[in-house]
Amino acid sequence: MKTTKTIAGRKITLQRGQRYMAGRPFASRGRKTYPVTIYRITNGFHFDNKAARIDGLTYDQANELLKAFNNGTTSFDGRVW
Repeated sequence: MKTTKTIAGRKITLQRGQRYMAGRPFASRGRKTYPVTIYRITNGFHFDNKAARIDGLTYDQANELLKAFNNGTTSFDGRVW
């Protein structure tokens, strides 16, 4: 079953009971937006396990979302939805 939660002011719908981690591209000169991609990592991290993508974020907005989403002891813990 999918559920929706609000993280850093963004509504995100994901599969309940799965572990996820969010990431964004590295900062680069001239880049204006930083999409945040959420990956399902329940069975390990794979780039093809994209669960959601939030587009149109500034660098600061993307960092705020990452900090709120990946809120475990380490950022690699991600979160269980």
